Amino acid sequence: MNEFKFLKPTKMIHPNNGMTLEFLNKQDAIAALIISNDGKKGYFVSQFRPGTNNISTEVVAGLIDPGEIPKDALYREVEEESGFYKEDYEIIFQDDKPLAISPGYTTEKLNLYILKIKDNNIKQKPLNLDEDEELVGEWLDLNLALSKSSDFKTYYLIRIYELLRLKNDEA
Repeated sequence: MNEFKFLKPTKMIHPNNGMTLEFLNKQDAIAALIISNDGKKGYFVSQFRPGTNNISTEVVAGLIDPGEIPKDALYREVEEESGFYKEDYEIIFQDDKPLAISPGYTTEKLNLYILKIKDNNIKQKPLNLDEDEELVGEWLDLNLALSKSSDFKTYYLIRIYELLRLKNDEA
């Protein structure tokens, strides 16, 4: 099992009943829903995912490098996968704490963000993908993205954004 690059299969003994527990020790990550300046569309990436054995439509996301703080990972991943730089957007939502993805299965925690492009005139720069990354980005209506995606982080962030809009409409 030492040949894994990102996943570290691990075992531990349950502290109360002595049962052997199996889980993946995995580094934390960020996920960011990028919203257009008018608030009507989101930027999504499509890429092959082995868990579904299919192309998946998702928000921008990536692993936090060792020693890196989540916000720096956010800036790096958004730049790499979307071509937007931190001066191009404002952070309109971030969770108070990282959330466990599947606490019975993995140690990974996800730092969640919603970003809004500051101006309609901002242009995307060329993508700077990692060597082994193969993804395509596109702006989609949020309802279309919901219907295309089966990714939890994508669904969750779109729903959070909708709640933020409702809250702002009521204010």
